[in-house]
Amino acid sequence: MSAIIKQVKKKYKIALSIELFIFIVIFAILTASQSIRAVSFLLGSLAIFVPYCMFVFFMFFKKREKKHQLKVFYRGGAIKFICTIIFIVVAFKSFPTINYVVFFMGYFLALLLNNLLPIMVAKIFKI
Repeated sequence: MSAIIKQVKKKYKIALSIELFIFIVIFAILTASQSIRAVSFLLGSLAIFVPYCMFVFFMFFKKREKKHQLKVFYRGGAIKFICTIIFIVVAFKSFPTINYVVFFMGYFLALLLNNLLPIMVAKIFKI
């Protein structure tokens, strides 16, 4: 395994751990105030976080052939997109009392952290 792949794996492990910690802290704070908002935030953040974790796993942690890397990337993106849609539909159908504003706040926060944390981890930890 190349040194670059090892660095990327380390970076994503740290970034995803930090992101999960942030979600747990926000969920705990929201649980103290109102449980419907906490569940809505958690569902919104998990709607993008879980498919993103799956994408990172398939791209960097699963062994595969080296000659079809671009195909794997596009397939991973498609799986991430489909899983996100399924997760959102299930959340909306399963929880009719969901607070949509808080749900999408969690969703967009997770989306923002998915894009910024790997860059910040690379700069802060010099990975």
